[in-house]
Amino acid sequence: MTDDQNRDDQPVIMPHTYDGIQEYDQSLPNWWLFTLFGSMAFAFLYWMACFVTGTVADDRVALNVELDALEARQLAAVKNLDDGTLWKMSRNAQTVAEGQAIYHSLCFTCHAPNLAGMKGLGFRLNDDLWVHGNTPTAIFTGISEGITFEGKPTGMAAQKVLGTSRIAAVTAFLLSKQKEGSMKTILRKDEPSQQSP
Repeated sequence: MTDDQNRDDQPVIMPHTYDGIQEYDQSLPNWWLFTLFGSMAFAFLYWMACFVTGTVADDRVALNVELDALEARQLAAVKNLDDGTLWKMSRNAQTVAEGQAIYHSLCFTCHAPNLAGMKGLGFRLNDDLWVHGNTPTAIFTGISEGITFEGKPTGMAAQKVLGTSRIAAVTAFLLSKQKEGSMKTILRKDEPSQQSP
């Protein structure tokens, strides 16, 4: 091997020195550069796919759906429903969706699809005025047992077969339209959906 070839194989050192430290004047290895630029390209494509075009599902969405489902199962398993539990159910998207589906299959005929109530049939459920109790447990009881007015029961026979968890889901749907602590009791004759137009 000649001296020139030997010199080419040796690392080149920069002519300057800082604090007694010299640095090499070498190019980075190709595998290192490939890794650097490849990761930059991947990061850009991933950003485009997840946050700009939305072609890749965000893991947080899937996680929130799973957590909602888990919470819904836990709340449905509660045996003694109280006001706190029913309010918590009203903040669970899956429970509210189930309650909405039940409402739109059974309750809308008397209370209207938009919860506005129908004169002579059912009270409005979309405001903070409640005739038969202004607590979640009172609403639950009203749905599950019906209301007696002038000695006659009101409500539907179908509600008797719904079961506790489905009635709780309907209650949660109704509560999801309310603010905790803002519901007021009102006399039957003063209820807006029962007044003459």
